Amino acid sequence: MSERYLIGIDIGTTGTKAILFKEDGTPVAHAYRGYTLSTPAVGRSEHDAEGYVTAVRETVREVCEGRGISDKVAAIAFSTQGGTLIPVDEKGVPVRPAIVWNDHRCTAEKQAYLQEVGDAATLYEKTGWKLGTGLPLLTVRHLKDNEPEVFAKTARFLSVPDFVALRLTGRAAIDLSNAGINQLTDIRKGAHDKTLLSFAGIEDGMLPEIVPSGDVIAPLSKEGASLLGLSEKTLLVSGAHDQYAVALGTGASRAGDILIGSGTCWVVTAIGDSPDFESGLAQSVAAAKGLWGSLSSLSSGGVCLEWLRKNIATADGEGFIDFKTLDAEAAKRQAAFDGLFFIPFSGKHEKGRFTKASFTGLDLSHDRFHMARAVMEGVVFQILWFMEAFKTQPDEKKGITLAGGASKSAVWTQMLADISGLPVRTPALPDLACVGAAILAGVGAGLYEDARDGYLRFATEEKVIYPDMQAHEKYKTAFSEYKRQANAIALK
Repeated sequence: MSERYLIGIDIGTTGTKAILFKEDGTPVAHAYRGYTLSTPAVGRSEHDAEGYVTAVRETVREVCEGRGISDKVAAIAFSTQGGTLIPVDEKGVPVRPAIVWNDHRCTAEKQAYLQEVGDAATLYEKTGWKLGTGLPLLTVRHLKDNEPEVFAKTARFLSVPDFVALRLTGRAAIDLSNAGINQLTDIRKGAHDKTLLSFAGIEDGMLPEIVPSGDVIAPLSKEGASLLGLSEKTLLVSGAHDQYAVALGTGASRAGDILIGSGTCWVVTAIGDSPDFESGLAQSVAAAKGLWGSLSSLSSGGVCLEWLRKNIATADGEGFIDFKTLDAEAAKRQAAFDGLFFIPFSGKHEKGRFTKASFTGLDLSHDRFHMARAVMEGVVFQILWFMEAFKTQPDEKKGITLAGGASKSAVWTQMLADISGLPVRTPALPDLACVGAAILAGVGAGLYEDARDGYLRFATEEKVIYPDMQAHEKYKTAFSEYKRQANAIALK
């Protein structure tokens, strides 16, 4: 039998990546296309929905170009942003730009929900996500009340995975990890909720079908195959929300697995065998069958260090200081042990939410690199504080997996190990969302028994960083002081 291939596609907020893999998990080719969001007014975030299809087409064609494998790609699957609304007409053509998940136009609709339905706690219990100001439940209602002509033209209210699936196969299908974020679905029942549909002003048939992650949506249609340059035998398999795809790409496919994804936003994903609504954290059906996931995020996790690098710890002369230098110099300093703390912007905690970031304990002996180390420590303190709310706690032997930008920093990874007192595992392969999507594609195509089997085929080298237990003992005191100061600031 000739060798078969899989393509994992990550359709993100500002760009799309595609990776072509061999059946054994070996990466063959990578492609990326970026795009820019439009901000037509304060608090608004939109994108041309056709741009998602274009990016998928271009990246898939690029990774396959010149390889003669158009009929050897067994399946493709998506990792996607969640909560972006794409209203389409009867032919599947968008009737307005997509309203992206980070849009915040729906303050009036939030109040309308509280007045008409009245129970935000039940919404969370059904969908796994708390009432915000920009997810599809409210944006559909916003269109009904504020853009009636658009609402009248809309045959279906879709989101990114189902819109692209419709274009490639003729079937609009969404996985449950994404359906919950749209806040129109009861994730424990796996079905759209009548009360939520009634508030939005729509019917069940106006939403996509729900297809579990790893199940086949459909083979590519003639049009879809032509668009991507693949065979009509290639299967489109139901994927997952990007955080759950990343988790699967790191091997988080069993209850008890915990992943910290680091980038602009730091996100903790904990995998369990049941939902954890008591925690108040975002809940979703995970990508691996039979499992659930809890999410908590620090939106400014990576932004804080980037701000410091550009504005405080700048290079001598012109330009920004490089991360390698920042890492090396921060390794030579002490911060928390010297009483210098940084509390990140918008860090959640039991007393409320910070509205401003803070340095405390600055001394004339401190320089820009002491401040850099304090920022790194503050992000780790806050993330580990978040994790205390999770029902799922790290296994002492397996520890925590760290993916993303911070995993490339020797200082940050060692800091996470020392503060937590746990081993920290950093996968060698980047773009783990594409890895997770490709694993699901392989499951759907019957190449792997399940998600765990797929991960073991893909498994690449990982580095394990062990804690310095003497440093851990010192950090226990520093962590307690961090919490004390954070709570004191929150009360002001």
